[in-house]
Amino acid sequence: MNDWQMDPEFTERFEHFAFSEVPNEQGQQLDEQTRHMAILAALLGCQGVDEFKRALNRALDAGVSPVMAKEIVYQAVAYLGIGRVFPFLHAVNEILTSRGVKLPLEGQATTTAKNRM
Repeated sequence: MNDWQMDPEFTERFEHFAFSEVPNEQGQQLDEQTRHMAILAALLGCQGVDEFKRALNRALDAGVSPVMAKEIVYQAVAYLGIGRVFPFLHAVNEILTSRGVKLPLEGQATTTAKNRM
């Protein structure tokens, strides 16, 4: 039994808030991919790696691509530092490989070490 199952009242209220009230608030809607990316970035920022893993699976199911998920983590290094981000890189790799995604992903860089600044 996981923690969510051990706290059914909390789980019910949290899921209603997070997956019904917030996404449906008038005038505040984001498209589904953007909403999932914002959740992933916020969980990175607060160091919520366990919930990040759950959210990443939902995000991938909702159409966030492996490239998008990796880019969120890569960009976080500049703001949080590698020490805080590395566990999330590991989490993304673990989840992607468990879903059959071949790593490393195809390169996406549009800059080089010489012209990145």
